[in-house]
Amino acid sequence: MGQKQAAYDQHGTIVAFYDTVDSPTPPGVSTIDISDDQWHVLIDGQSRGKRAVVDGNMRAALIDPPAPTRDDAAASMRSQRDSAMRATDWLVSRHQDEKLIGNGATLTAAQFAMLIKYRQALREISDADSWPYIALPPAPDFVSGIA
Repeated sequence: MGQKQAAYDQHGTIVAFYDTVDSPTPPGVSTIDISDDQWHVLIDGQSRGKRAVVDGNMRAALIDPPAPTRDDAAASMRSQRDSAMRATDWLVSRHQDEKLIGNGATLTAAQFAMLIKYRQALREISDADSWPYIALPPAPDFVSGIA
């Protein structure tokens, strides 16, 4: 085994690790030499959510990732909201099919109304004053019992 190296980009973010014997650095890649112990610390830190960077003294370091931006939080909440909508799509579809067939429905009229109101609340949540720093409305209790 040779000398461990950490490759970094123009922002100082460590993007890869190399070994001068086992996996030589490609030409043109910026690297710093690191010890085996540093390599283990960096890998462990990354697995715990830290960012590996090259600091101003050209040494490998671990830092906290930047806080998510409002746009990041909004994208995450939209994804959660969309998942919640998809999780109940089948209930709406089944209820409508059962009503069209005319042999009764699994959901009562009150349950279906509650489901539709829940889905509407999900659609409207992005209009809330505290969006995207807001919790999604809870699904009706009967939804988890059916799924």
